[in-house]
Amino acid sequence: MSTISIWFVRASLVHFAIGATVGAWRLAATGGALPTLPLSLRVLHVEGMLMGWVCQLAFGVALWILPFSNQVSSDRRLWVAWGLLNGGIVSVIGAQWGATPVLQLVGRSAESAAGLLVLWVLWPRVLALPARGHE
Repeated sequence: MSTISIWFVRASLVHFAIGATVGAWRLAATGGALPTLPLSLRVLHVEGMLMGWVCQLAFGVALWILPFSNQVSSDRRLWVAWGLLNGGIVSVIGAQWGATPVLQLVGRSAESAAGLLVLWVLWPRVLALPARGHE
């Protein structure tokens, strides 16, 4: 497994742990077992689980499973994508906690750019699969 795949998967597990903890707390608070959390933590749960856990895990597994050369971790586009995705998640959550609404636009743009960068790197690999006998 390449280094960049490991970083995507590790970051996804961190987001999963945070998102699942907040979600479990909210669920327990709904039942009256714990004190309620502020509504703004819903964004932390949703953003952490969808973008942080699911997208990053999908990116990490795709980078691991598609045929690459040994130099995949030296591709700077993937490291930029990792930074943009995690920075975008933090920006979107921060925008919901009283920062400017422009921050949410910046965060969503960063997340979109990260997805496009990963797609840019992966697309030639997807096109090469039939030539390698993966039909």
